[in-house]
Amino acid sequence: MPVVVAELAGSASYGGGERYLELLFERLDRTRYQPLLICPEPGSFVGRMEARGVETHLVHLAPLFNPFALWRLTRLLVQQRVTILQTHGARSNFYGRIAGRLAGVPVIISTVHNSLKDYEVRPLKRWLYMYLLRLTLPLVHRIICVSDSNRRDLIAECSAVAAKTQTVYNGVDPSAFSSQPDRQTVRKELGTTQGPVLVTIGRLTEQKGHRYLLAALPGLLKTWPQLCCLFVGEGELRDALHHMAIDLGVERACRFVGVRTDIADILAAGDLFVLPSLSEGFPFVLLEALAMGCPVVASRVNGIPELIEEGKTGLLVPARDPQALALAIQKLLSDPAAASRMGAAGRTVVREQFTADRMVAKTTAIFDAAVQDAGGPLSVQNQVIA
Repeated sequence: MPVVVAELAGSASYGGGERYLELLFERLDRTRYQPLLICPEPGSFVGRMEARGVETHLVHLAPLFNPFALWRLTRLLVQQRVTILQTHGARSNFYGRIAGRLAGVPVIISTVHNSLKDYEVRPLKRWLYMYLLRLTLPLVHRIICVSDSNRRDLIAECSAVAAKTQTVYNGVDPSAFSSQPDRQTVRKELGTTQGPVLVTIGRLTEQKGHRYLLAALPGLLKTWPQLCCLFVGEGELRDALHHMAIDLGVERACRFVGVRTDIADILAAGDLFVLPSLSEGFPFVLLEALAMGCPVVASRVNGIPELIEEGKTGLLVPARDPQALALAIQKLLSDPAAASRMGAAGRTVVREQFTADRMVAKTTAIFDAAVQDAGGPLSVQNQVIA
């Protein structure tokens, strides 16, 4: 009989953590695992998973201290007879550890997608998250980090966690990204058929560093007047970034196209993929760009250097440095042969090392080892909560 695996998402929007869950649900062996999704808020991800036949429950986890939320989550875990609870993100990790223990869940696994020190929250709230997560560490059986950088940051916060942590890199399905893409579909749609096209994909927030890409554009436009930069994504900085583009005189080169589902087509349209982030875990969008064979310029932050080998699969630059960003972009646009070699090398690296199948296999191996350590899936009975 399959064991019930509950995944407590970090949000119900569609970001890296949710992409991880989507790929995991697609590939879990249903003869061994019965998946269950719990979302902490309403959002697009709920409907997306329900449409794919994933049993989904909504348990509001706001504000941070909410005993009713804790009770509802605990009750749900008991009712569903959950054997493995995997949680994602600081808020869900905190609630999940406590609720999982109260419900008698045999295996509790926390997942770290981003370092807490990089969270876009006020310093007091960040400190509170760190304190609460350290406090609840004894309740968790395993911690999965999506990069060695995240693992090092976590151990720096609490050295006692080292024995429980393991890195499992994110992965994508290479077959979803054509090796002979149609470059013209999106270019024609957006009227960008003449000059080079830069693509960046991510939420329009400070963490993603879009302002530094905008600041790099004036110099690039002197060499490539018909250059176009596609900004894919939505966020609170959309209006501010649009105004910045106007102030810099680069508005004509910018296309803010919102959220797109045709990511492969978007990447196919690009000559370069640019990721100017201030912090990242192990970004799916960068894996997708590499899988498409798209040359990459990215910030040298967190887990990105574990994916991009300088000069082989892309170019790395310091974060918050528009001049360095412009020089790296200029270097690749000026040398299409080198850019093509990097794109091909990136595609090979993803196919050999960073596939979704590999990610899921390593994750389920952690599930199985933790269940065995707990004495097997039927050895711990959930307590009944009225």
